[in-house]
Amino acid sequence: MFQDPNHPDVQTLAQHSEQGTHDQISGAQTADALQAFHQNADPALVQQVTSEHYENLSAADLRTTAAGFQKKLMTVAGSSPEAMRLAQINPDTATPAQVSEMHQYIMKHHPEMMRDLAIGGAVVGGVALGALAAYAASRYVKSHGK
Repeated sequence: MFQDPNHPDVQTLAQHSEQGTHDQISGAQTADALQAFHQNADPALVQQVTSEHYENLSAADLRTTAAGFQKKLMTVAGSSPEAMRLAQINPDTATPAQVSEMHQYIMKHHPEMMRDLAIGGAVVGGVALGALAAYAASRYVKSHGK
């Protein structure tokens, strides 16, 4: 997945994005898609799509997502100064750029945590991350002229 814009899973996710049905994507499918996207897509596209996704979240979803990321980051805050800094971001005032940075850190250094969040079924897992997986697929397909 995310090595071929015609891959059936990528096409299905892109359709969810176009139809606004990202809430129907399972947590496991979301987790697999996010991991594949981060591993296989162009890093510039990954950064752009992730940033755009968090910029487009409602204030409530952004807060909930930031809180979910913060909770996970608190468990590893002692492992690095960067994790500590990110864990100290206040979810109530977190900006889309800060939430995107939290996302990028977790995916790079603790991908198992992102998987837990995606499968967890909370808003951060079910809605925001499912929407991100669908949006990523849609942008990936479009970036390949499909």
